[in-house]
Amino acid sequence: MLLSKSDALPRTTVRKQKKAYPGEGYIGVLDLGTTSVRFIIFKLDSTVQAQAFQPIAQTYPQSGWVEEDLNEIWSAACMVIEGAIDQGNIKADSILALGITNQRESVGFWDKDSGKPLAPLIVWQDRRTSRLCKQLKDKGYEQAVREKTGLTIDPYFSGTKINWMLKNNDAVRDAASRGRAVFGTLDSFIIYRLTGSHITDYSNASRTLLFNISSLKWDDELLDIFGVPKNILPEARPSYGHNYFGKTDRLSPFKASIPIQCVFGDQQAALFGQKCFYRGDVKSTFGTGSFIMMNSGKEKVNSKHGLLSTIFYSNGRELFYALEGSVYNTGSVFQWLKEGIEIIGDYKDIEFLASGQDYQKDLFLVPALTGMGAPYWDPLARGLLIGITRSTSKKQIVRAAVESIAYRTLDVLNVLERETNLYISSIKIDGGVTRNRLFCQVLADITGKEINKLDLPEITALGSMYGAGLSIGLWSSQKDIKQSMGYQKYVSQMEVELRNNLYSNWQRAVDRAKNWAQE
Repeated sequence: MLLSKSDALPRTTVRKQKKAYPGEGYIGVLDLGTTSVRFIIFKLDSTVQAQAFQPIAQTYPQSGWVEEDLNEIWSAACMVIEGAIDQGNIKADSILALGITNQRESVGFWDKDSGKPLAPLIVWQDRRTSRLCKQLKDKGYEQAVREKTGLTIDPYFSGTKINWMLKNNDAVRDAASRGRAVFGTLDSFIIYRLTGSHITDYSNASRTLLFNISSLKWDDELLDIFGVPKNILPEARPSYGHNYFGKTDRLSPFKASIPIQCVFGDQQAALFGQKCFYRGDVKSTFGTGSFIMMNSGKEKVNSKHGLLSTIFYSNGRELFYALEGSVYNTGSVFQWLKEGIEIIGDYKDIEFLASGQDYQKDLFLVPALTGMGAPYWDPLARGLLIGITRSTSKKQIVRAAVESIAYRTLDVLNVLERETNLYISSIKIDGGVTRNRLFCQVLADITGKEINKLDLPEITALGSMYGAGLSIGLWSSQKDIKQSMGYQKYVSQMEVELRNNLYSNWQRAVDRAKNWAQE
């Protein structure tokens, strides 16, 4: 029923911008995660008035493939928007501005006239283009791509997924040949359905392998390398500021004209929501994957050791960069324990089973279930459980899974310090996995860093809310954002010698997991 609302594509309408006053009105944020969609309505003091949630199913048509249904995502977006508005007992036109935050790199195609999807969404976790990535590297394109995009050639990013879709999906190829196909990351698809505008922001564009993060333009050389026509691409704009992303049509689930004032890729939104506004500030979000990100300031850092240099945000006047290490499998490791090999019945069992176990000196789980991201960038790596003996128990395997996420975080932190010559004494963390208190302590022990866990579950959405609020003048600058942050602090209780010995064994295990798959 909800899908029928968008069969006729909404058109962007224009009205005079409302002025926001503290205490009057709301800001809404649509949070398009990897496995769920939420709509959160914030009061102007940054507290939550109402929210609604809807899960999203993933399908795995072949080994290494991960897809989602764009129609299901749109339907879920409609449901959560209407649900939160009803729950909050508010009028939609009291929402002064909207923000969007989304899973990055995932690739969608739709018809530019009807807005209807042409194919499933290829999710960022998908590895089907591993062979193509290797071919492009073998042709010597890696250096040029790194210099322009800050990224490495890897199936994680959008560029090779777009190429694959144009070559292998009949509906996409046919529509593209007739000039009717358009591409977008998930933010762009939702903006199109809400407003009729084909737009994205710099933070999402910077994850496609097609966007020059210095010139802030789609790059002709990159488009040629990846075989992508420019006419299918959205316009890229600053993440927030005076330029907005269109207004919702009255045929949309809002039934009102509301300006979309902020768009962030989810990890940039979390960095912003954690108030990492200064160079050297670090956060890590532990969800389906984990993403360790540092605000690297106004100067782009060209990583030489496997990190990504990416756009943090632009407000239309200034541009800020970030250094990032992406770890593909975090919460998905626990999902595998539960649904794949069924050694836990519920996620709450993890803390119970893993508590009381010593650190595993010989048993290691390398969580390369869909390859390994930073700093290794090995799409052919595969998951490895090594050190099993006759006495190995279920509890020890679960404990090794918990420890594996901390080791992967340390892999990235070590390179962050080397690349920037900055010592990282503490990191801010968020995400669903951090509800596990044992994990937070293990993270502190293995990394040797002070861990500050944020008690606000909606931190990604909060970052987009901040951007929207700054856009409409709710705050004049970032320093005026007075949101109270409640952190739980965890400090290391492990001796340095033990940490070094454990990490040395961890690196041996990682070496054995590399380059395992044939394609």
